[in-house]
This record gives sequence, structure tokens and C-alpha cells, in this order.
Amino acid sequence: MDEIEALKDHLALRSELTRRAQSASAQVYERMTQSEKMLQEQIDDQKAISADMTRQYKTMQTEMGLRIHQLETELGKTQAHLEHAKFELQQAREEKDRSVKDRDEEISELKMKVSSMEKAYEAILREALDGLMAKIDLAHDNWEVKSTNIQGKTKQAVLEFGLNPLDI
Repeated sequence: MDEIEALKDHLALRSELTRRAQSASAQVYERMTQSEKMLQEQIDDQKAISADMTRQYKTMQTEMGLRIHQLETELGKTQAHLEHAKFELQQAREEKDRSVKDRDEEISELKMKVSSMEKAYEAILREALDGLMAKIDLAHDNWEVKSTNIQGKTKQAVLEFGLNPLDI
């Protein structure tokens, strides 16, 4: 009986140990399940984060590519506009140079014409004045002749009246 009692105690002790071991095993299994669940959640979160970051990276890369293309297009337009502006500036400079050259030539021609006109007017004035001087000299000579004739006639008339022309 003692032996049965000892075996029962031993069996009860073993049952208690088994029950504790099973309880500890259940707790460890529960913790392991929770850990695996947490690990799986972390893996899923990491995959989601990685996928989101990959998506953001590709989006940013696409946007950057579009922005680069847009800037290259804008740069091309700006360079074309600059080239056009340079061409127009060159044309404006050439036009200004032509205009200045034409104006200088016209001024030179006008100076030559003025000089020519001055010489022509000078010649005309000299000719007119020379003609006028000739007419004045001719008129003077005619007046001298007429005056001498009139004086001679007057002297004759005074002498006819018996007067001395030197007295008068």
C-alpha cells in the first residue's frame, strides 16, 4: 500500500510536472506563435514599405525624367529664341551701319552740291557784277560823253551871250 501510495504520489507529481510542462509548452507555443505572427507582420510591413518606397522611387524617377525633358525642351526654345535675337541684333546693327553709311554719303553729296552751288552762285554773282560794272562803266562813259557835250553846248551858249564860262 505504501508502495502504491508512493507510486500515486509519484504519478501525481509526474502528472503535475507534465501538466506544468504542457502549460509551459503551451505558453512557449503561444509566445512562439505570437512571435511568428509579429515576425510575419514585420516582414509584411517591411515588404509594404519596400514596395511603397520602390513605387515612390519610380514615381520620382519618372517625374525627374519628365522635368529633365521639360527643362531640355525649354532650354532648346530659349536657345532658339536667343539665336533669333542675336540674328535680329546683327541685322539691326548692319541696318544701322548701312543707314549711317548712307547718311554720311548723302551728307557728303550734299556738301559737294552746296560747294558746287556756292561756286556756281559765286560765278553767277561775279558775272552779274562784272556785267553790272561793264554797264556802269558804259553808262559812265555815255554820261561823260553827254556831259561833255552838254558842257560844250552850254559853254557855246554862254559864249554866245558874251559871257566867260570860267566866270560862271
